[in-house]
Amino acid sequence: MAVRSTGPDLLSAFENERVLLSRGRPVAVYTHHAGTLVLTSGRIVVCNPLTLPPRPLPGAHLLVLLTLNHREPFSRAVPPGRYPVLLSVIRTRRTGSSAAHESIAMAMVRFEESRPVRWERATRGEPARVLPPHPRHGYRAEPDITAFLDADVVERVPDRSRQFVDTFTAHSSPMWSSTALTLEPRSGANIIAFSSPTPGAESRAQGVSTSWWGLGEDGQPVCLVTDFLDLDLSRPALPDDAEARLGRIRDLVLQLRYGDAEMRGRALREIGDYGGEAAEAVESVLERILSTESDAAEREYAAAAIARICAEAPEQVELLARALAAPVGTEALAALLRAVGSIGICRQEARFFHPIAERVLTVLIQRLDEGDRHIQSGIKSFVWDLGAHRPEAWDLLVRLLSTADVELRVAAASRLSHSEFATHHEAALDALATVIMDELLELELRVAAASSLRAFPRLSVSARTALWNAASSKQPLLAWYARDMLRQRK
Repeated sequence: MAVRSTGPDLLSAFENERVLLSRGRPVAVYTHHAGTLVLTSGRIVVCNPLTLPPRPLPGAHLLVLLTLNHREPFSRAVPPGRYPVLLSVIRTRRTGSSAAHESIAMAMVRFEESRPVRWERATRGEPARVLPPHPRHGYRAEPDITAFLDADVVERVPDRSRQFVDTFTAHSSPMWSSTALTLEPRSGANIIAFSSPTPGAESRAQGVSTSWWGLGEDGQPVCLVTDFLDLDLSRPALPDDAEARLGRIRDLVLQLRYGDAEMRGRALREIGDYGGEAAEAVESVLERILSTESDAAEREYAAAAIARICAEAPEQVELLARALAAPVGTEALAALLRAVGSIGICRQEARFFHPIAERVLTVLIQRLDEGDRHIQSGIKSFVWDLGAHRPEAWDLLVRLLSTADVELRVAAASRLSHSEFATHHEAALDALATVIMDELLELELRVAAASSLRAFPRLSVSARTALWNAASSKQPLLAWYARDMLRQRK
């Protein structure tokens, strides 16, 4: 569905030495030629290249999965060929410094020199009217990379993932950078990737990019612009059609239930985009995690979808908690735990996260005695989502101080050092002192407990007693830590 833009044209961001506004502040923009994109089919994919493996990287890759907006190409296609990729770069001066700060505001693939007469939101199969009218909250992944490439070479990207990470994390200077890598030597098909810091902490950490087709008089694309929402420009407006979105969600649920593996994968990657509006889909998504027919990739995508939906519809966490309480296979349990751990990434407000944490931890603590390493690991990672950003969740951490898992006790106690309440500090210090004093425990755990004491502003009597005893330990490393801590806290 095409709509006419009002106000400034998006291409104004690509006019050299133009002064525009970024969150109300004047900034200069200039254009950088990032390379020539070689398209062999004309079907364009725009995404973080680390989300492109057909079988997602397990575990740690979930954070990146939360950033993806599909590995499928946009619905529109352009003639195969070679097209320039231009970057609109913001240049600002830092307060109190003469050094310029630069970041990428927009990126464009230019198909023709003419200017567009209207704009159309770029979609991947779903009609534009079923998408939310405003971009949803995003999830910052490091490295934060965006890339243009042809759908023909999507499957070749996994072999270069390590190269992307190395390219965009090797520079100590927080400036933008870009690279062009050939993926298919015979055809010349390549990928143009770029990454940059955000102009402000509140920027891309909260917003996702939006891509627009610029259409000419004949209705054909003259450019494709990916907008990181850093500039204060008037953008094309789309109608808010909640009924159409609900219809689309129900279509996706049917695909999850009756489609083949490829169709289910596409549906899972899309359904999370609707957030809380897809609340009624949680049960069907959970079925994909629990099904013995699902492979690792399907479970990963399902976990990401559940996290994004439950973050905006916390009442649906009850279904997730029931699934965690039931006996399930190891792979399914791991995926459920990754979904749980990612809800906090999607929604940072304590008032939303606390009831979720309470319900989930209640189930997990009940299962802790089973000794399943996935449950133990899930709780440990979950602990780090509690605390500093959710101050009312401290009591949940205190509950973990009495668990049989010593490593988990140390992790919870260490996190409690950030609490403002003296009672929490006392409980944590007593737990750490018990670990330090227990000569039957592994040395690494006792040292970790002693090291965790550094984070507390004051030491309790029990903690000091534990350190005095450890200072004369036959274990040199533990004795050194204890003596060093006592010297610092004289």
